[in-house]
Amino acid sequence: MKKKLVSIIVNCYNGEKYLLKALNSVLKQKYQNFELVFVDNYSTDSSAKLFKSIKDPRFKYYKTQKKINLYEARNYALKKCKGDFIAFLDSDDWWDKNFLSSKKKFFNSNKDYGFTFSNCFHYFENSKKLKIFTKKKLPSGFILDNLLQYYFVKLSTIILKKKLIKSYKFNPKYNIIGDYDFIIKIAQNYKAISFQDSLTYIRIHAQNFSHNNRDMFYKEFKDWVSKQNYQNYYFKKNKDQILKQLEYLRLIALLLNHKSYKLIFGILKFPIGLLKFKLLIIYFLPNFIIKLKNKYF
Repeated sequence: MKKKLVSIIVNCYNGEKYLLKALNSVLKQKYQNFELVFVDNYSTDSSAKLFKSIKDPRFKYYKTQKKINLYEARNYALKKCKGDFIAFLDSDDWWDKNFLSSKKKFFNSNKDYGFTFSNCFHYFENSKKLKIFTKKKLPSGFILDNLLQYYFVKLSTIILKKKLIKSYKFNPKYNIIGDYDFIIKIAQNYKAISFQDSLTYIRIHAQNFSHNNRDMFYKEFKDWVSKQNYQNYYFKKNKDQILKQLEYLRLIALLLNHKSYKLIFGILKFPIGLLKFKLLIIYFLPNFIIKLKNKYF
């Protein structure tokens, strides 16, 4: 039986520093029936040149006519996919050679399963150290309840069935939480298959957008929280937890950008002990150390 075609989306804006490692990790996959949909979001560096240096007919290049929002670019990429399945690989991440081949169970799954995800390693660029994302067993099936308690799905580990994109798109108004919003919507109607193996490497570095734009992160999540249907059983059940996540993002944004003495009272009221302790440490650190360590918080 012929293997199903997997479309691999790589969105890129000025990603020359890490791009070849990501692309080469695709070339080395044991599962070879894929196409790579590369969307150059109007880069001004040598990303296009690096991509075109790989002479493989499965590597397909598309360039936007101007710089657009990340999630608008992701939607643009979705329209170009011809595969039965769609995978995502950020241009600064990379895969183990067994990443695609290890997903046979999902490729053969029934219609109730919409997407798969797996564990991963975080690779810290400065220290050159690897740290496993989670030591807990990842759940499978209807995981909306789990996701609303603690979000554990990394985009570069996700593969979804192409049929889903007829009904689901990324929200182009978001700059940071679009992946989160996208998967939460899908998880309301489809089961997921999780894989415990860590065959994806997520690079943590000083240019990580979400870590460097905490105010935006908080404002986008606040907007998202205000638009959810809390009549839904799982949203209603987890509303307090969602609001705690929102408050934590608010406090982090203030600590990193607008530290004041009044902020200490907000931290002391925060209900989760471990996170409260973390917030207090950040509060009492000098600002220059906070900026230096920002990418690790």
